[in-house]
Amino acid sequence: MSGEMFSRAAKLGYNIEQVEKFLAAAKEQYLDPRVERFTVSSLREIRFDLQKNGYLITAVDSAIEKLEDVFAQRELEQKLITLGYGEFVQELNALKELLTSRISRKKGHKFDRRRWPNQGYSVKQVDQLCSQLATHLAGTLLVSAKDVRLSVFKTKRGGYAEHQVDAFIDKFVELIQRETVLQKASR
Repeated sequence: MSGEMFSRAAKLGYNIEQVEKFLAAAKEQYLDPRVERFTVSSLREIRFDLQKNGYLITAVDSAIEKLEDVFAQRELEQKLITLGYGEFVQELNALKELLTSRISRKKGHKFDRRRWPNQGYSVKQVDQLCSQLATHLAGTLLVSAKDVRLSVFKTKRGGYAEHQVDAFIDKFVELIQRETVLQKASR
């Protein structure tokens, strides 16, 4: 196992060659901010084939999330410079309003539901997450991007549409990343 970047999965894991090729390109950008091979959006879309005894999925996903945070900080710092403080804050507030409008919907109606017998994310669990995220938006209890990303939901018949919940989570992570950049700029 010497020289390998991640532990191997006991059964199925990510395709080793694909992961190593991706990480080689991402490393260039990580080391030299002028190189732009990936945007934050493109990092969120990265997919690898599965293979027997491939790289451990959770380890690779964790590394990609760390890269996303670094690249997001760079992108948002540049955006802050380009837009200026006032417009950057306006965008942040617009994103907060969008997320607040979603969270403030009635329990069981925050996202579209899958039609029976199709499965979606557990309505109860997603609604619980939304309650926690509401405390962040209210400024009473802050959550980290990692906390939001680690949200896992059981699937249930008639549950919430996964693509909507996943997109919401991505937007909430973006909100936290924007707030972090703004806090650093205000120091």
